[in-house]
Amino acid sequence: MAKRNKRQKIGGQFVPLQHILLDSLAYKSLGNGSKVGLVYFYKDRKSSHQETLILTFPQAKKYGVCKSATTFDSIKKELVEKGFLDSYEPGGLGKHSVFKMSYRWKLYGTAKFDKIEFESGCGSKQFQVIWKDEEKRNNLLQARHGKKKLDTVSV
Repeated sequence: MAKRNKRQKIGGQFVPLQHILLDSLAYKSLGNGSKVGLVYFYKDRKSSHQETLILTFPQAKKYGVCKSATTFDSIKKELVEKGFLDSYEPGGLGKHSVFKMSYRWKLYGTAKFDKIEFESGCGSKQFQVIWKDEEKRNNLLQARHGKKKLDTVSV
């Protein structure tokens, strides 16, 4: 008869998912892509004190979460709408989105659930629309590069 270790250690890193999360109505209503995406968002969490999470589209593609940016946007949208993530900093144009962990999912399906809409960053499709409108273009340039100083050099 082989001896058994009294306590077996788990080797390597892992992403813990609580039973209450797995059994929740919000989690059960997620699509398969969103379930996988949630795991990889949680993988970014390095300590229990970290509240912000990042998953970029290239990472999601590498991990097999999705194959297109449109699908990745719908995954992020579903995770925000069901209460797993909250938008913190919208991304776009070479900048990744930052999300905060949310526990709103615990109230999903009740009258107390606070529904928040996902605000997509400025991707290439939105950029083309913004660039055609002069006022929106100036706002975008100002936000990305700050206010430009007037030329003080005289000719």
